[in-house]
Amino acid sequence: MKVFAIGDLHLSHTGEKPMDVFGAHWRGHADQIAESWTRRVEPGDWVLVPGDLSWAMRMQEAEEDLRWLDGLPGRKIIIKGNHDYWWPSISKLRQRLAGSSIIPLQYDSVRFGAVAVGGTRLWNMPDLGVLHPDPLEQIPGGCGSDASGQGDSGLAQIRAQDEKIFRREMGRLEQSLGTMDPHASVRIVITHFPPTDEWGSDTVVTRLLEKYGVQMCAFGHLHNLSLPRGKTWDFVRNGIRYVLVSCDAVQFAPYLLMEMPER
Repeated sequence: MKVFAIGDLHLSHTGEKPMDVFGAHWRGHADQIAESWTRRVEPGDWVLVPGDLSWAMRMQEAEEDLRWLDGLPGRKIIIKGNHDYWWPSISKLRQRLAGSSIIPLQYDSVRFGAVAVGGTRLWNMPDLGVLHPDPLEQIPGGCGSDASGQGDSGLAQIRAQDEKIFRREMGRLEQSLGTMDPHASVRIVITHFPPTDEWGSDTVVTRLLEKYGVQMCAFGHLHNLSLPRGKTWDFVRNGIRYVLVSCDAVQFAPYLLMEMPER
């Protein structure tokens, strides 16, 4: 059994959200993902999807994207990203996905074999002293906010709101971590927003993950970074492996996190 991760699929099977405005490498990205996914992932494998699954605004608009994901090999665990406006209440989503190959996480965790997986969306992190701009806020037809021209007062309000959301997400993360099976030998967390930076700086998130004995964290949100081809952020700090798996960072292919030996 293998465990893969790939985030930020940004599907739009029923709408017009041209991802190639961010570069020619995004052209036909869903087809690229499907081809590499089918080639790499076996039915008994698991794929972790840390947010930004669909550009849909409502659940019914996301149906085609969910069917597309369900039709790919393996079992999938998904969390909500900042662009997943379609995501309804977790009870409604679980009802919709019952019997499918997709398991949504919210406030809880999943165990399969020796592996436990938990996670949450997170948010902009005041602990690092910077607010990472959302790289997809300016996509045509996007729903981002623009703080330009608001002055120091407007920026302070945005930072205060970000911190409020971030604190709420930290509570959700700890709630999820608390539900992890204590007998699982491998603990993986997926977040949409990065829990640290490319240098592995110590943050409130990394400290929480260390507290709960997490061994691996896969995350997304960041796009079009200046990465050597075939390379992404994949490093170990204080015993935890951190991996950036936004789809363009991993060449639009599920990224292998680990392989469990057959019993």
